[in-house]
Amino acid sequence: MHEFPVRLAALAATLFATAGAAHAADSVESAGKARYLQECAFCHGDDAKGNGPFALLLKKQPTDLTRLAQANGGQFPFDKVFASVDGRTRPLAHGTAEMPIWGQEWRLEEGAGAEAALRGRLLEVMMYLRSIQQK
Repeated sequence: MHEFPVRLAALAATLFATAGAAHAADSVESAGKARYLQECAFCHGDDAKGNGPFALLLKKQPTDLTRLAQANGGQFPFDKVFASVDGRTRPLAHGTAEMPIWGQEWRLEEGAGAEAALRGRLLEVMMYLRSIQQK
């Protein structure tokens, strides 16, 4: 009897939830791109292909970040990249956390929620990098 309105309401709820999730993902990727351009593009380039303005000053050419999945069997190597950015396996080309170009952005601040905030910033960049992978 009320089957059609119930199905219509369920469909509408699903569409709104899906649209909301897509918008949230777009927002995270957009924030990640902004953070990437601010923190990473100096070496890796605006297009993430390893051709930033500081690339010529480095002993080792920066990695083309658009080909990470391609070099990993088609899967974005999330854990490996995350560990590189958060410092657990910092690439030698990145130097130390004291390096001026690296800045204070990735250093853990003191206080409640500091680690969560740092992880959030990292995840934004990770989601952006995952979104720009070449097929």
